Amino acid sequence: MNSKNLITPLVLLLVSVCGSINGQTKEGSLNSITRAEMRDHIFFLASDYMAGRVGPSAEYEIAAQYVGTQFSSAGLIPVVEQEDGTKTYFQDVPFAKTTYGDNFSWSITRNGKTTELTHKEDFKILFANSVNYENTGMVFIGFGIEEPDHDWNDFKDLDVEGKIMICMGGAPEKKGKPVLPQEVHEKYSGMRGFQSKIGGLFSKGAAGIILVDIDGSTGVPFESLPNRFNTEKYVYKGDSKSGKSESIPSIYLVKPKLLEAILEDEKYNPVKTPDNLLKKYKTFVIEDTYLNSTIEILSEELIATKNIIGMVAGTDPDLKNEFIVVGAHLDHVKPVMGQVCNGADDNASGTSGVIEIAEAVAASPCRRPVLFIAYTAEEMGLLGSRYFVNSEVVPKDQIMFNLNMDMIGRSTGENEKTRAHYVVTHKKYVKELELFINDVNDGITDFPLIIENDEDSPGGSDHQSYISEGIPAFFFFSGIHADLHQPGDDPEKIDYAKVESIARLAYLITDKLANMDKVPAFLEE
Repeated sequence: MNSKNLITPLVLLLVSVCGSINGQTKEGSLNSITRAEMRDHIFFLASDYMAGRVGPSAEYEIAAQYVGTQFSSAGLIPVVEQEDGTKTYFQDVPFAKTTYGDNFSWSITRNGKTTELTHKEDFKILFANSVNYENTGMVFIGFGIEEPDHDWNDFKDLDVEGKIMICMGGAPEKKGKPVLPQEVHEKYSGMRGFQSKIGGLFSKGAAGIILVDIDGSTGVPFESLPNRFNTEKYVYKGDSKSGKSESIPSIYLVKPKLLEAILEDEKYNPVKTPDNLLKKYKTFVIEDTYLNSTIEILSEELIATKNIIGMVAGTDPDLKNEFIVVGAHLDHVKPVMGQVCNGADDNASGTSGVIEIAEAVAASPCRRPVLFIAYTAEEMGLLGSRYFVNSEVVPKDQIMFNLNMDMIGRSTGENEKTRAHYVVTHKKYVKELELFINDVNDGITDFPLIIENDEDSPGGSDHQSYISEGIPAFFFFSGIHADLHQPGDDPEKIDYAKVESIARLAYLITDKLANMDKVPAFLEE
């Protein structure tokens, strides 16, 4: 017998029966969140056998069933309505398993002259949603930075809707010194800044993003990043209930010589002055310049992956239509060079937190209903959370707050001594959330919390799907560490004392939000 056939009963046997009797005290619920139980969840979800929990996949399905069984054991209520009227914990998120041909045409036409480009040699695909473009216009967004409080806005009076944005890495410098304040400069510098910048560009309505490292300031030159396009891939098929289609842009990395050719006759061409990128600096629509790309689709097979959703009902009938949402993404990434990327921190750690908080809230219910969600396809562009928000399982205007847990078990290199942890949100929520969280955090963590402003980008995680709809949200985040999306993100490296502390703090935040007379808007006055 194939050993994989045993996994469903094994999942049932591995469930820890932690759901206490309703009516447990808040202190009892808090203490029910333990590092030992979280360790069990993480070691299971981040085992080699799970192959990275890539959604959609058989291994992700096993992980989803595990979380669903945990929700059931804790006594959570299923809320996703099926065709026969019954309720389930599992929300299908639609995809198509798409097989492409080998021929990939990619060309830039400028002033009537067409230049053909070679896949993997001239450009790489870092994230692929749609890869077919027909005479799609292009716009140069410079550093792609929007910091109006510091007199810097690369998007001022710039129409990027439906176009291909070309963005340089790094942050502006003059004579080797940062133009922006040091902490703002660092936010856009290096590998972490590279990823943060991508998150910010997702919400601009562009058709695609072309990134280029002019002077090596991103720390990710063309040769160092792998191409992430395969001839067989899963394509998100949009939100069938709301009628919305997915508009997340694909992301490409190109060699500087391509940008030099695109901007050949422009007054500003940074490739010609790599040591002085601010000389004649400006952002602009690149006139009479278009991207065309085609790839043959050989077959499409409709398939679904799952969000897992459970609810603890509220005790106050007057607040039954005000929901607090606690979530974490369950999926991770494919193997790298044949080695499984277990995703212990990203994001078995956050998922274990959601499971434990769900059990704690179920044992001591709040006035408001609380939804607990493990999202699929976050690594594919926040697709699971976007689908949930648009699906109206709960109307958007009834969601009062979202707490997102994405990496709660490690520390970055610069934080190893202090074990500091990040809280990331939109700038408009920073001040009020900092006061709120610090008030709740009375001796729960023995390490500092760094409240981060992610500017108009709410950050590259699932809380972005809520903030983009005007719903206040934040996420707990370990920070960028060397094992992110790499085979080294293993359960043995998790700081289990930190995991426990963050989960307990998240429980207290959830409990306060779900019990207070009115959930604040968290907007700085």
